[in-house]
Amino acid sequence: MSDTYVYVKGNTAEISLPAGAQVAVKAKTNSSNVQKVQLTSKDGSVDLAFSGTGEGNAPIGQSTVTGPAVLTAAFEFAAADGDFKPSNLNSGGPYAIGAYNLAVVVAENGDDSDYNDTVLEFSWHTPK
Repeated sequence: MSDTYVYVKGNTAEISLPAGAQVAVKAKTNSSNVQKVQLTSKDGSVDLAFSGTGEGNAPIGQSTVTGPAVLTAAFEFAAADGDFKPSNLNSGGPYAIGAYNLAVVVAENGDDSDYNDTVLEFSWHTPK
């Protein structure tokens, strides 16, 4: 997993995914404010947009990406006036649990500091 990382700066995250991996990408929300994630790759082969509202880890999008890939994820939320504002981010991983791997980026829109307004998960299996 040495070629895998998550780096957060501002409202963007850079995610490097390992070669040969089929990576499941899932976006969820826990907010009544519209949440948006734009996921792109440096080579242009990935261009995904997820958005939505809801509570209880409501799904707002999913896809599969084949590594190696370096992705940029930009997170925004709709403020009360309807304008989109940058989210605050945090991340975890990548974690290897046996053959299962997980990396997570979480976003906060500033109303309660729980960092679950958008949850973007990357998961894959490492061949034995």
